[in-house]
Amino acid sequence: MPITRMLELEELEPALREAALRWRAQGGDVNIHRVFGQMPQFFATFMEFYGSLVNKGRVPLRVKELARIRIANLNECRY
Repeated sequence: MPITRMLELEELEPALREAALRWRAQGGDVNIHRVFGQMPQFFATFMEFYGSLVNKGRVPLRVKELARIRIANLNECRY
């Protein structure tokens, strides 16, 4: 049983809803927006941190994504 529920896109604050819709239009999964939508200030801080991990550094984005997929697989995480 989940500890928290995912908000519907209509329940998100306007700025977060717009960001989710832009992300979905690019083929992204908006579930992270729906979960963190209950804590929009935390989500903004998290995205600053996470964005710098994903989009910067010497390791190519493709390699980072392959590592994330492998780690998820090793941990039997289907998401």
